[in-house]
Amino acid sequence: MLAPNLFACVSRRRVNKRTVQEALTNDKWLEDIQGHYSVAVLSEYLDIWALVQEVVLQSDVEDTHKWHFEASGQFSTKSAYEAFFNGSVCFQPCKLIWGSWAPRKCKFFLWLVAHNRCWTADRLARRGLPHPEHCPLCEQEDETINHLLLACVFARQFWNEWFSGFGLQELTPQADNVDFYTWWQQSSDRLHTSLQQGFNTLVVLGTWSIWKTRNDVVFNGAAPRINMLECERRRKMAECLSILNIPKWGICST
Repeated sequence: MLAPNLFACVSRRRVNKRTVQEALTNDKWLEDIQGHYSVAVLSEYLDIWALVQEVVLQSDVEDTHKWHFEASGQFSTKSAYEAFFNGSVCFQPCKLIWGSWAPRKCKFFLWLVAHNRCWTADRLARRGLPHPEHCPLCEQEDETINHLLLACVFARQFWNEWFSGFGLQELTPQADNVDFYTWWQQSSDRLHTSLQQGFNTLVVLGTWSIWKTRNDVVFNGAAPRINMLECERRRKMAECLSILNIPKWGICST
């Protein structure tokens, strides 16, 4: 509401009986304001006064309803729903994650990745908890979620193997890629629109596989080798192909 404190000083009986034309004629609306005038009421009163002075009544023109959330001025359910989210913060990775065909647990993991809520070494260290000194998969750099999924040499080797089965090896992360979701969005944009949902599914499944391998190394002492992922990689590739029914993909030239 534009002036809630001022409106609270107006009798409900007056609001229900007086029309807009009656209220604006000779400033009759001022007579409806009753009660104690606080600083908030006076401030809102001055704002409303300035707005009302710009209104010019045209008795020979019929009133019309205009919906301000549509350029046409016509009401639509879609624009009304979107108006509820005006001013809200847009979660950029939303379409990439929740629009994929991956299992829900995998998509939820990517939601944690997007909010930096995965228990990698950097997050454990900030909370004073035991953590690996270096990335468990490459043992070369400090472990962060971006490093683990994108910059790690093990991860890049995995992505190359993972994408090669679909003719997408050109989308393998490179050394200059520093942000996982930036790389994902840019890679998805390079594909034809009809293939993006399938590609996003591959990324979610591949990321989940890397995370599972990382945990196997940390908690079970396994060796970080690509062939550890071979059985799961083949199974998930077959699963994706059966869903997509696409034998070979190609990258757009644009």
